Amino acid sequence: MTRNQIQRVDADNIPGATRRLYARASVIALLGNLGLLVGKGVAAWVSGSSAVYADAANSASDLAYSLLMGAGLWLSLRPPDAGHPHGHRRIEPMVSVVIGLAMSVAGVEAGRRAMESWRAGQSPLVTIWPVAILIGSALVKGGMYLGVRRVARAVGSPALGASARDNLSDTVSSAVALVGLLSSRLWPAADPVAGFAVTAWILSGAWQVLRQSVHQLSGGGASPELHRSVVEAALSASGVLGTDRVIIEYSGPQVYVDIHVRMDRRATLDEVHRASHAVREAVQALQDVDHVFVHVEPANAGSQDESGD
Repeated sequence: MTRNQIQRVDADNIPGATRRLYARASVIALLGNLGLLVGKGVAAWVSGSSAVYADAANSASDLAYSLLMGAGLWLSLRPPDAGHPHGHRRIEPMVSVVIGLAMSVAGVEAGRRAMESWRAGQSPLVTIWPVAILIGSALVKGGMYLGVRRVARAVGSPALGASARDNLSDTVSSAVALVGLLSSRLWPAADPVAGFAVTAWILSGAWQVLRQSVHQLSGGGASPELHRSVVEAALSASGVLGTDRVIIEYSGPQVYVDIHVRMDRRATLDEVHRASHAVREAVQALQDVDHVFVHVEPANAGSQDESGD
């Protein structure tokens, strides 16, 4: 067998529509965060509000991760090659980690600024400009959240899901910052208190993003629901009598499945071959599954109705 006859890489199974959706979400994140950073930065400078400053710092981190997210997602969608025979999708949860870290930095900076304002005891300047910016920010981020979440669900992307979660966090942060800014006219401490609330919300969202990303990067197991779906898909293949060992672990945003199926020991090699391919196709048709490794074992007499893992 010559070297060219050896299959060294997987087929590129990422649809063109998925690539376009990724690009659309990246553009939404980049342009939206750039515009919000400029507006919030001006509002924070005019008002001197720690809550508005915290919100602006969050937008700065959002812009930074938007650039990294676009580059990372582009790399993750590259087709398989000899160096990465199953493709580059593992890059995507690394992008999610970057988003989570950026959110963490923004949360720490927001908390630092709120603490400085608390100690100084200064009241922010409440004018129409920062109020309008915060209202506009909440509306824009709310729209970005809905748009990116829709794309994330359509393509099953954890990185875009993290980006959508961050947009939701920003929507809430802007609303809290607005309440703190307006309330400071009656209670000066309301502004730094709002800054602390923004900090807590940002860090909570960062923890959720990092936990999911590390779970995927470290080869974490799949949910019981996905496990059941995999077994049901395998049993739907003609000739399969049951399942034995089923191992499902994340390898990037999707899972790898290692499954042992049972067939009649009298089945011919051709029948076994067709059944193994049918199992692989049925399981890989599930949205969360990237690749399937199928092992066929002979079934014992009387075990035709058994299935397990």
